[in-house]
Amino acid sequence: MIEVMVTIVVVAFGLLGLASLVLRGLQAGADSQFRTLAIKQTYDMADRMRGNPVDAKAGNYDGILPSGSPSCSSLLTAIKGGGIPVVTTSSTTPPSCSGTGVAFDRDCWQRANMTELPKGAGAVCKDTTPNSTQYWYTVIVSWDENRSGTANKSFWITFEP
Repeated sequence: MIEVMVTIVVVAFGLLGLASLVLRGLQAGADSQFRTLAIKQTYDMADRMRGNPVDAKAGNYDGILPSGSPSCSSLLTAIKGGGIPVVTTSSTTPPSCSGTGVAFDRDCWQRANMTELPKGAGAVCKDTTPNSTQYWYTVIVSWDENRSGTANKSFWITFEP
């Protein structure tokens, strides 16, 4: 009888460990999916800017920020200091894809960020630090990976259009 009880306890702990492993695997899969979507969104905006070189070179994409987000200078300072720039939004309603040119790119991109990622938001900031005659853009996408209710992860690229 004692042997059966010990066997049941050992099997129960094994099943609990297996259930925990399955749950962690599901969470890792979801995190990987969100990270992939953020990378896709970041490169989507870069491609939109490359497709509209006149506005990109004129600086018209600079300062694309959702309402309630830190400023571009704060985001760029975080990156240069080795930190993580987190873009946040106070809006709960995604913008509609309307307008033309930069306005269309901005609204459709922010809409996709908000609808595809939990607490998703993006920013585009122009950085003239490397050289005053050349400029680089930094595109940042942030989302809530740990399910805390606020954005806490970001992916960003810096490129010259």
